[in-house]
Amino acid sequence: MARRFGGGAFRFGIRRRGRRDVLTTAVLIAVFGGLLALYRPLNDGPARWSPRTPLDEHIPLVVEMVIPYISVLALGPFTLVFFLLTSARLARSALVAGIVLLIVAYPFYIFAQTHVARPEVTGEDVFSKLLRLVYGGDNAYNCFPSLHTGFSVILAVYWLRHRRRAGRYVAAWCVLIVASTLFVHQHYIPDMAAGLAAGSVACWVGLRFMGRPPAQVSERPSSP
Repeated sequence: MARRFGGGAFRFGIRRRGRRDVLTTAVLIAVFGGLLALYRPLNDGPARWSPRTPLDEHIPLVVEMVIPYISVLALGPFTLVFFLLTSARLARSALVAGIVLLIVAYPFYIFAQTHVARPEVTGEDVFSKLLRLVYGGDNAYNCFPSLHTGFSVILAVYWLRHRRRAGRYVAAWCVLIVASTLFVHQHYIPDMAAGLAAGSVACWVGLRFMGRPPAQVSERPSSP
């Protein structure tokens, strides 16, 4: 294990890339960060339609699912840093996928805004308190498509691409994240389905636009 994550594990990271690769990566990070900054200004409504289905009415509130729901806020940044250190090319491809996902989602948030009816959370346990914090920090708009679901698809696909064994565990956790969007009543079933579709399209574009990253052993640093 130590050998696997020794110096050799970082030979394809951003520190071993040429200036052009570093600049491209920096631009992608800036674009991605800029798009993320637009999320909050768009999260104010008004709602123009509701994708709620009869099945959504039967989904119970499971406050414990707030843990996988909020975990994406840590898993996403960790994944980006890990990929930058170990495979800069894969990191750029994942950034492109993230950018595409946001570009797909934002027109809906601007022109076809939706709203989720949230339940009142009255418990005093730690999970209920965390869920009230989520509700308080994120307005009940920007629901269709679900970005939590879309980013979970990207995380699962790219981890499976990068490290198959670890990727299985990450993908399994991402399934929990997707499910949590329904069980904490942050999204409806169509939001989740649209997130799955948007995330899949984003991965396809990311992998094609940057070129499918070859096996790690075949990567070589570009010349400065």
